[in-house]
Amino acid sequence: MKGFYRYWRKSSRFFLIDLVLAFFSFVFLFIYWLRVIFYKYGMIRKKSLDARVISVGNLTLGGSGKTPMVLYLASEFEKKGKKSVILTRGYKRKGKGQKELYGYPNNLSWECYGDEPSLLASNLSEVPVMIDKKRFEAAKFAYKKYQPDLFILDDGFQHWSLKRDVDLVMVDSTRPLSEEKLFPLGRLREPLSTFKRADMAVLNQKEESESLKDTQDVILKNNPSCFVAQSSYEVSEVVDLTEDRLVESSSLRGKKTVAFSGIADNFSFEKMLRNLGMVVLSHIEFPDHHIYTEKDMWDIQVEGKKKGTEILCTTEKDRIRIPKTSDFQLPVYVVKIRLRIKEKEKEFWDFIEAKLGWR
Repeated sequence: MKGFYRYWRKSSRFFLIDLVLAFFSFVFLFIYWLRVIFYKYGMIRKKSLDARVISVGNLTLGGSGKTPMVLYLASEFEKKGKKSVILTRGYKRKGKGQKELYGYPNNLSWECYGDEPSLLASNLSEVPVMIDKKRFEAAKFAYKKYQPDLFILDDGFQHWSLKRDVDLVMVDSTRPLSEEKLFPLGRLREPLSTFKRADMAVLNQKEESESLKDTQDVILKNNPSCFVAQSSYEVSEVVDLTEDRLVESSSLRGKKTVAFSGIADNFSFEKMLRNLGMVVLSHIEFPDHHIYTEKDMWDIQVEGKKKGTEILCTTEKDRIRIPKTSDFQLPVYVVKIRLRIKEKEKEFWDFIEAKLGWR
């Protein structure tokens, strides 16, 4: 998959490769339409849950902000006095079967649950996180145990087997949506026309982009009634992992750092560090969900010393995957981010609560 990402970013591409990818995109589209027919004519039936359901998904491969949005929604619902349960599959976890995270136990082995469920659980002590590919079965178990007001379905836009009250789609607005192609020729998981299923679209601005209007036009062309909002990231806190203390983000200005990350959009992390005023001497990039080894951590520190850095910086998601036995000879700062809705936050919540029947 990493090779696909690199190829998609190329400004000049090879005709023969694109021709082969276009053939497989056609096969992908054929399978997609078969799936549409099966659901449309009842050959596969959707299942209903006993509580409200809000799905958070996307239309493109790669980072669009699904996990930060799930975290934001669960936090805000908790403030509003609504009890939620998160349903997720636990992508690339080593453990099998149904798992449950409630709080963040000290002896947690993230490999059994996945890095994203572990991240959610570490920030949401009062919100159960259910991990299972069979989201319906996990929801039935959770409803009996917790009696939640709603379920938050993580990465749910393509999970058609569950009925939902709100379909929220996260969109990476830093690249023109009109230029996206169906996988494997491009990043699209479904045709752009499937925006007609979306109740809401959130344009996630990881950085200033001229493609914002293009993205919004594509969405409204396919679904004029879709509620469109914008979101962005802000640094919530910085933690010194080696000394287990909070660091003022303002104190990072002018600091030299070597960054390392294994997320879907490594570039956006580097951009954020630069926006904090840091001098990024180098950035060691790994694939999304990369499992760090002791050797990785040693190599990162060797690179840091070679570059003459003051500190190493990484993301909150990467911090979960760092071996607990790592011996740090350089300070490691974990930069935590949070998603916020820009400008129309009240209208955003009014729309959700109306769709859920709470207004």
